[in-house]
Amino acid sequence: MTHRSAVRLCAGTVLATAVTLSPAAWAAEAVVVASTAPGYALGQIVADGASVTVPEGAGVMLLFASGRTLRIKGPYAGPFDSLRDKSQDTGARPSLGGLVSSERFVQTDLGAARTFGSPLNKAAERAFAIDPGIAGTYCVPAGGKPVLTRPRDGALTSVALSGAGREAPVTVTWTGDAPALWPTDLSLADGAEIRVGGPDGTPRHTLRFRTLDPPPNGTPNGAALALRLAGAGCARQAAALLTPLRDLVVPLDVYLAADRGPQASYRPGDPIRLVLQANRDAHVYCYLRNTRGQLIPLFPAGSGTSAAVAADTPLTMPGERMTLPLQAGETAGDMEVRCVAADHDLGGDLPGRADAFRPMTADTVAQLDRALNGMRDTEVVMAQVILRVR
Repeated sequence: MTHRSAVRLCAGTVLATAVTLSPAAWAAEAVVVASTAPGYALGQIVADGASVTVPEGAGVMLLFASGRTLRIKGPYAGPFDSLRDKSQDTGARPSLGGLVSSERFVQTDLGAARTFGSPLNKAAERAFAIDPGIAGTYCVPAGGKPVLTRPRDGALTSVALSGAGREAPVTVTWTGDAPALWPTDLSLADGAEIRVGGPDGTPRHTLRFRTLDPPPNGTPNGAALALRLAGAGCARQAAALLTPLRDLVVPLDVYLAADRGPQASYRPGDPIRLVLQANRDAHVYCYLRNTRGQLIPLFPAGSGTSAAVAADTPLTMPGERMTLPLQAGETAGDMEVRCVAADHDLGGDLPGRADAFRPMTADTVAQLDRALNGMRDTEVVMAQVILRVR
């Protein structure tokens, strides 16, 4: 059985946000804004008619081109078109065939709170500014050119850009942190590949470009642009567009599950595998309570290892970052795993972290409880799974 609690210890209130809605019909496809469900990640396109699978305890937030969002709480498995709204032409409110009454589906029209501004539309203004120091596929408006931000890679004080059929590269330099304009004599077309070299001309990587035609109605909005970027394979730009929305309207959440499901049981000594996924970058700390009632730090593996977990990236235990085998206890009873996720590193505040895989003393457990309960100005969530040994 999986239990979840949200221990929200952050100061302040999350405000609703807005996007400017276009008069176009709601798109049949959607893009993932946030997910604790394995298999779904920020910027991923979910096509109309696709099957959506969200396990118990997990959730996915989807965004449509209209600005409508849909939050799905597991368990759910079914075709995506059953969640599609078909009421744009009539002006009626969306209908999900009675599914909303289950409280597993929550719809929001982001255009309802324009007074708080639009993180999507603000981010859209910077969507075509790219870091040439990072390889990937990037989108530009048809007939337009990107703005080049100063590379995060400090070694790239300048870059040499060259395209197909061009022998002499064009050098781009930056003055302070101000962005640089794309070279006027370096043309771009859909599918263009631009080679990037360092200050000494050493080849580094390739930038691939896609061109986006103007929106049909001539009035772009951030939500529609996010879907177009994601659909064109411009994942980094789509993520940069969606991240401010996710961080503003989606609280930190974490999913934790065992390999055999919430109702399964284990025999003594059976191997156990856990999977965890956070919907935002977080620092995660997991503890196992064995059948003897002892609390054992499970993840991270000691004070010298990182607790950082990337958003939308499943963490398996055992796995690359927690290699110690995890087995059901030798005696019958219930085992419990609790994972705490926080918006920043709590390593220095959590007693017992240095003694990974060793039972904590009663005093240390009491200190850990006091540390977690005494946190302020920290966003913390907890996920729990019960492992029955029979």
